[in-house]
Amino acid sequence: MTSLDTAMTADFEGWLVDQLRRDVQMRGELPGFRHAGGVAGLLLTYGRLFTPAPWPDGGDPPGDPGRCYTESVSWAWASEGELVYVEGMAWDLAFPMEHAWCGTADGTARDLTWRRPGRAYLGIPVHAEEATRIMGAQGSPLLYSAEGHASRLAIEWARDGIPAELLADVGRPVPADA
Repeated sequence: MTSLDTAMTADFEGWLVDQLRRDVQMRGELPGFRHAGGVAGLLLTYGRLFTPAPWPDGGDPPGDPGRCYTESVSWAWASEGELVYVEGMAWDLAFPMEHAWCGTADGTARDLTWRRPGRAYLGIPVHAEEATRIMGAQGSPLLYSAEGHASRLAIEWARDGIPAELLADVGRPVPADA
């Protein structure tokens, strides 16, 4: 990545983090919940930043567009520990959106379904075996329902926290509040 690309990624990451912080502030705290702001609060607490990169061989990513959750969890599971499943928000060309990708040990986003890498990636890295087990049991992504709202699991995690054994230590920490 060139220094200009790195500077642009930092800008988009900053805008994404700021948007999530505003979301948490607007939603406020709920009595009995460990994390304010629902999914945004989970992403700020447990999420990690991932570096955008083109697909390794220079070709198009192998996944089907629109199937990021299924493609990412399948690839992470089949990678024998080389990749982790990451779910969160990614900045497409115009705006941030709910998304899933694979994360590498060096913190690179391996986006299986977007032909061009996103501008910024912020998500919760989950060990592939655990993500596969949970998604299979609940029949949906970890954080989002089919309607784009917080899943029942995300609400549970906002109330109780995410069990540490689910989380993979990859990506860069979200910067502390400035």
